[in-house]
Amino acid sequence: MLKRLFSPLTLVNQLALIVLLSTAIGVTGMAISGWLVQGVQGSAHAINKAGSLRMQSYRLLAAMPLTETDQPLIDEMTRTAFSPELTQAALRDGQLPQLQALQRYWQRNLIPALVQAQDAAAVSGEVATFVNRIDRLVSSFDRRTEQRIDRVLLVQRGMAIFMALLLVFTVIWLRARLLQPWRQLLSMAHAVSQRDFSQRAHISGRNEMAKLGMALNNMSSELAQSYAVLEQRVKEKTAGLEQKNEILSFLWQANRRLHMQVPLCERLSPVLNGLQNLTLLHDIELRVYDLEDEDNRQEFTCQPDMTCDDIGCHLCPRGILPTGSGGTTLKWRLADNHMQYGLLLATLPAGRHLSHDQQQLVDTLVEQLTATLALDRHQERQQQLMVMEERATIARELHDSIAQSLSCMKMQVSCLQMQGESLPDSSQQLLGQIRNELNTSWAQLRELLTTFRLQLNEPGLRPALEASCQEYSAHFGFPIKLDYQLPPRFVPSHQAIHLLQIAREALSNALKHSGASEVTVMAVQQGRQVKVSITDNGCGVPANHYGLIIMRDRAQSLRGDCQVRRRESGGTEVVVTFIPEKLLSSVQGDKHE
Repeated sequence: MLKRLFSPLTLVNQLALIVLLSTAIGVTGMAISGWLVQGVQGSAHAINKAGSLRMQSYRLLAAMPLTETDQPLIDEMTRTAFSPELTQAALRDGQLPQLQALQRYWQRNLIPALVQAQDAAAVSGEVATFVNRIDRLVSSFDRRTEQRIDRVLLVQRGMAIFMALLLVFTVIWLRARLLQPWRQLLSMAHAVSQRDFSQRAHISGRNEMAKLGMALNNMSSELAQSYAVLEQRVKEKTAGLEQKNEILSFLWQANRRLHMQVPLCERLSPVLNGLQNLTLLHDIELRVYDLEDEDNRQEFTCQPDMTCDDIGCHLCPRGILPTGSGGTTLKWRLADNHMQYGLLLATLPAGRHLSHDQQQLVDTLVEQLTATLALDRHQERQQQLMVMEERATIARELHDSIAQSLSCMKMQVSCLQMQGESLPDSSQQLLGQIRNELNTSWAQLRELLTTFRLQLNEPGLRPALEASCQEYSAHFGFPIKLDYQLPPRFVPSHQAIHLLQIAREALSNALKHSGASEVTVMAVQQGRQVKVSITDNGCGVPANHYGLIIMRDRAQSLRGDCQVRRRESGGTEVVVTFIPEKLLSSVQGDKHE
């Protein structure tokens, strides 16, 4: 309360107020003490009068019997009993009824007894009663006097305590309002002289010291700002240049890595991780479509806490981690004038925005990713076209050379057989064997030419298998089940052709020999391997059939294995397992390093 009372005042006025308060306390104490002392002095006069009255009573008793010459003694005693001092003291001390009773006893009892008595013994009892009443009155005056003296002492002690508290408050006030602020101001002035602008004076109130501290704080802040503004600008420019340099370095590294001859998963891993480190984006996901089919896509997510057991890649599509809640989902389409290759998704925290540099970084990276996917798609198409062209050339050469020769030999053997009657039996048997071998060779050559003319109209194994299943479903008379679980473009085109040929050969064998009523084609990934199985519920295929030999040869060209076995529930199962060439080269490269 005193702090709130003193705070609007200046230090000089506060000090003057403390001095005035001390003086007022002293004067008040002395006034109260003087008033109480006056009461003690009046009680002393009353006690003296009462004592005098007692002495006069004893003098009258000694003068017994009284005569006319003793009348002045009675008058004097009457004046004493009715004196103003005694009446005022009794009124002040609340003993007026007792004094009036004493006066009545004097007038009505003691004076008649004194006048009529002939000796002292006759009135000694009345005098003793009167003296006892005087003693009781004097005792009352004494008690009141002692009470007043105690009050004087209590007031003096209270004033002394209050003065002591005021002195302690004054010392504390001087220390808090003058000494400590003065030390802070001196320390701050010394720090400012040493170019240390971090110190501040913490002085409360609205007095001169507080205003001086506030002025020094403002001066120190302005000096610190003026000294630091250039450094801050240099730091901002340096940070901006470092960020731009980091972005340019990242884009250069990303462009370099995206064009490396490694699987797409390994190329995208550091790129997406770097994008997440340089921006506010998180939960980054890249979707690569297969022929603009959004349902058939390959997903790559930035998952630095996941590891790949095979090639150490952090972006294998192995079950996406749950993303955090909150934020805005941003999308960038990876497309050019010809087709859409995929979609880049990321989450931006709520209330945050990408800076201009970060937006340019994302746009440039999207262009690089689009160009990379377009180039991969073009290279895959070119590779597929080259393989198709090469196979068509081989088929044409076989048709123009070996096929023509076999046809000519069949015609010559037919001519010889037409002259069979003139030939010996051994020669006729030999011609029959030659004709059978030629027919077998011609059938095998026709199958080989049919296989070489087989084409993948669209890139990817899945559409080719779907087309083959639809084709053979029409021959079987019931739909063939296809269970395809491989990622898009997981199998290269030149290997996809061999898989397609093996599948078609197995379907052809099932159509010709098994008499099946249910056929299933399944393609799944098991670790690094690809497993393709064709199962039916028919009666089986001859063990040494030429088609089985062709399937095993093609599996060996894939560096894989082909097994044809009977199912326990009946039917035949053709199982092909191999490692795709991309993963195989990556693993071999890691081992080589």
